[in-house]
Amino acid sequence: MPGLITVECRHGIHPEGADFTLDGKRGGGCSVVSHAHSDHVARHSLTVASRPTAALLRERYGGKKEVVALDWGEPWESGGWRVILTPAGHVLGSAMIHLTRLSDGATLLYTGDYKLRRGLSCEPAVPLKADLLIMECTFGLPRYVFPETDSLQVQIQDWCRAALERGAVPVLLAYSLGKAQEVQMMLGGKFRVAVHPAVAAMNTVYAGFGMALPPWEPADPLPEAAVLVMPPASGHQAVLEKLPRRAVAMVSGWGLDPSARYRYRVDQVFPLSDHADYPDLLRLVDLVAPRRVLTTHGYCTEFAAALRARDVDAWSLHGGDQLELFNDAAFT
Repeated sequence: MPGLITVECRHGIHPEGADFTLDGKRGGGCSVVSHAHSDHVARHSLTVASRPTAALLRERYGGKKEVVALDWGEPWESGGWRVILTPAGHVLGSAMIHLTRLSDGATLLYTGDYKLRRGLSCEPAVPLKADLLIMECTFGLPRYVFPETDSLQVQIQDWCRAALERGAVPVLLAYSLGKAQEVQMMLGGKFRVAVHPAVAAMNTVYAGFGMALPPWEPADPLPEAAVLVMPPASGHQAVLEKLPRRAVAMVSGWGLDPSARYRYRVDQVFPLSDHADYPDLLRLVDLVAPRRVLTTHGYCTEFAAALRARDVDAWSLHGGDQLELFNDAAFT
């Protein structure tokens, strides 16, 4: 049996002995990038990503650095390692990164951001088995269980319809890449939809990869009786202040928290997320069947402890674990 791959958190995740990082956060060198959200991206000398992610990176950040764009399952080899990308179900082009150390066949699966629930606007997740699993745990507490997509879709449509009937502009605040496209799919072509320019740019890339969104139009000028989809970025308040009658909803998995509506200062919060909820996190471990799990992001320490209670060798990649029982096999 091959030994487990060891990793360091060094401005990203660095497999020991590899000449690349996973989701490197400092520019330079080579990084295999899971998806095009800004917290996973830097200006590297060489970027390896899925074809949709490569296109989204060019649209969002420009630049002329070298990019290796891979099809799903297409191998890329470097310095004694084989890399294969498989869909993560987070946003269009998001990838789980599967590594094989060619010297002994040891394997690692890094999820990046992911979800197992079927989304409407991206590829469904396809996890691969691996000896070592490194998984994000943004919602790694048992209270985070997201509602069914069909139920949430009805709620969003009913809320938009009610706002329009009373003469208000329904505004859905959703990140321009991923969440905004999922929201448009959930509106189901039943409304006139206007989108912010940042959302429009992402919509165009989606269309180029065969993701047919319902009809939409630019938000400037705002069409009459339309639902407005825009990112919750700084400056959105200035746009909202121009709407004398409006109903504003934040679209976020954190909507499960009772205080979310007050924290976001909106009329409504819809708990729609492009991350895994707690049942998804547990299910992934069963699907991958790793010998060891390392957790990162969010409630990573708490989720690792929950896995250990299920007899899984699991530890937070960032430390802080409390050893329930110290022994020579404890992870260090």
